[in-house]
Amino acid sequence: MEKFLSMWNVTRVHFSNPSASDIKEIVDTYNVHDIVEQDIQETNTQDKIDIYDECIFLVMHFPKYDKINSKYFSNEFNIILGKDYIVTVTKYHTNHIDNIRKQYAEDIDTKDPDEEFKISPYYLLYKIIDVMYDKFIIALNKFNIDLNNLEDAIFSKDVLNETLLSKLLTKKRNIVLLKHLILPQIEILEELQKATVNFYEWDLDVYFEDLIFKTNKIMAAINMAMENTESISTIYNTSANIKTNTIVSILTILTVIVWLMTMITWFYGMNVKLPWQEFWQTAFLIIWGMVFVSAVMIIIFKKKKWI
Repeated sequence: MEKFLSMWNVTRVHFSNPSASDIKEIVDTYNVHDIVEQDIQETNTQDKIDIYDECIFLVMHFPKYDKINSKYFSNEFNIILGKDYIVTVTKYHTNHIDNIRKQYAEDIDTKDPDEEFKISPYYLLYKIIDVMYDKFIIALNKFNIDLNNLEDAIFSKDVLNETLLSKLLTKKRNIVLLKHLILPQIEILEELQKATVNFYEWDLDVYFEDLIFKTNKIMAAINMAMENTESISTIYNTSANIKTNTIVSILTILTVIVWLMTMITWFYGMNVKLPWQEFWQTAFLIIWGMVFVSAVMIIIFKKKKWI
């Protein structure tokens, strides 16, 4: 648990992977509804916003990166927003929480006299979501860089590579996850913007509109990344098919050449009287004949552009 009590009468508490005693502390301290307690205890709650008399409860999901497996997974954020406090509960630890606290403290220290609205849990909520959306954008930028590297690798000689295919499939799963994480949050932000009017006297519309603008920007970037991923997947499949067809063509040509050689050796292997059979030089003539026929076949195939 991380607890931050500000001098501006705004209480901010954070729990990461809370225990049963931590959840009981939240319930007893802030007198939250039973439904809120159940949602915090569950590990797969869908994105939602519940508005109560004394607080707003949010469930949102943000990406967390697994460096070992190069995969993103969902980190659930449960947020209880009161008039003078904000409680955040995450399923997994995130380093961004401490950065958010520091940024908020800097904003308050440097605020103008006309920016009293910043001394509120609602502005702190904006900072939390804003930082997590920046994390989305950073993830998408890294995703696009990885896509470019994959595209370069596809045109290398080792196109039929299991590692490359695995990376491509991982990227497809990652971008699908990012899309499903951000998609429901647009509606939640719109509901949150309406709900804060009844809890807070200051006008925060410009900040929530900024968040909605960021979600639209993220969605546009995700859609483009998905199209690029599908395009690269198509290029990979096409390159793999070309490679396979080339191999099959070469094997077919080798089969034809070997068939001609077999026919010659079979002919001179018959138990009948054949021309020049009694001369030892005939064996070398047969060998050179097979080499000549093979060379002629290769020249013909190249002129036909079959190889």
